[in-house]
Amino acid sequence: MPTKDRNIILVFLFIILFASPLFSHDEYVRFVLNSVAINIILVMALNFVLGFAGQVFLGTVAFFAVGCYATALLTTKLGFTFWQALPPTIVITALLAFLLGLPTLKVSGFYLALMSTGFIVVVGDVLKNWTQLTNGVWGVSGIPRPNLFGHTITTNIGFYYFAIIIAALLAVLAILVEDSRFGRAFKVVRDDELAGEVVGIHALKTKLLAFVMCGVYTGIAGSLFASFQQFVSPEIYTFEYNSLFMCMLVVGGLGSVPGSVLGASLLTVLTELLRFMREKYLTVYAVIILVILIYQPGGLVMLLRNAYYALFKNRQAIRDEGA
Repeated sequence: MPTKDRNIILVFLFIILFASPLFSHDEYVRFVLNSVAINIILVMALNFVLGFAGQVFLGTVAFFAVGCYATALLTTKLGFTFWQALPPTIVITALLAFLLGLPTLKVSGFYLALMSTGFIVVVGDVLKNWTQLTNGVWGVSGIPRPNLFGHTITTNIGFYYFAIIIAALLAVLAILVEDSRFGRAFKVVRDDELAGEVVGIHALKTKLLAFVMCGVYTGIAGSLFASFQQFVSPEIYTFEYNSLFMCMLVVGGLGSVPGSVLGASLLTVLTELLRFMREKYLTVYAVIILVILIYQPGGLVMLLRNAYYALFKNRQAIRDEGA
């Protein structure tokens, strides 16, 4: 997708997201919107590894769990504020992503997917069984909300604007990384690792950078999630939850920052609409993914781009002909 079109679509999506709370005063709707903002950050994190670098890593939810618990434990056990807990949380998740990347990136494809799935199981077992630290299956409660300009953010709408501004800033950062030499290196490694080595791109270092960026983003998302919910427990960090992020990325547009935003927004809302189906909602997602892979491999963001072309480019062409 051309850079200009990508940026216009991204701005358009965030304008809609910023305006969304104005259309409803229902607290449940605003609660869901907070989930949208946090999921946008998580899907952008996965996009660094799977979309940009092309690594089939399925353990993003484990990084997310570590980020949530890091903020939860720092604030409840050590008395940190949200802002004091955020930097060490980011460092912890980024360091964990780096350390995990060192051994796992020696394998690829199916083997990497299998190892990362095992990572989710290990993290889940640690959270459930290390009761002295994590309180086991009872979880951690009493996590404080962020304090901004001397005021604690207590309302759902206040937290939403706080989270969506952070998501927008992180989307801009992701765009800058994509357009930098690091972003180009990601895509070279994804498309042809051997060719990248020939032109001087160190594949392992490039993949590690993608993992670290994923760790940074999941750390921020984990801090926001823990602070918003004010409670964390180990049962939500499952492979099914991780599959949901992957569905969001594929549906929105693999390797696209606007696609990450679009997919996370739509499927978070769809998940709430399908809540009555319990775990069976993944079946609906599977059908959606099959349809998109067959008829729109670029994801829904490509449909949005086509609509943009139809509405504005054709009109411009007609004006040019009239002139």
